[in-house]
Amino acid sequence: MKLSYEDKVQIYELRKRGYSLEKLSNKLGINNSNLRYMIKLIDRYGIEFAKKGKNRYYSPDLKQEMINKVLHEGWTKDRVSLEYGFPSRTILLNWLAKYKKNAYTIVEKIRGRVPKMGRKRKKTREETTELERLQEENERLRTEVAYLKKLKELEERDEALEREKQRQLEKWLQEDFD
Repeated sequence: MKLSYEDKVQIYELRKRGYSLEKLSNKLGINNSNLRYMIKLIDRYGIEFAKKGKNRYYSPDLKQEMINKVLHEGWTKDRVSLEYGFPSRTILLNWLAKYKKNAYTIVEKIRGRVPKMGRKRKKTREETTELERLQEENERLRTEVAYLKKLKELEERDEALEREKQRQLEKWLQEDFD
């Protein structure tokens, strides 16, 4: 369950008033350890930290440093997550799992969507052959003809609607005067 900023503030205030983590956890249906982590984050960085921020980028070197603190220096995952101010403790857990899965190497995720088809670059005037130039002109003329046909069709439809309106008006006027 995603919590809004207001929810987080309310939970934090209830906890500071003396509500137990278990009671809050049961009432809200949120994991006890996640609540504890959120409250520690707010205690350390302030209530504004609870606002949802933009997605952050962590360099491979920084990821490696954090992973080393857990695997080689004996830091707990929660301590590293708090130290670096992760909005969620699962970020580090996911990194560790991927690190171990990829034979203890950091694999940087490529961001953005991969293009489905490569686009050919446009040729300069000198590069286009006579045949290509004629094909382009042909395509342009086909497009123009299709456009003009559609325009004519729309104009004829508008005229037909106008004639129908005129007929209805004349019929209505005749009925009134007869």
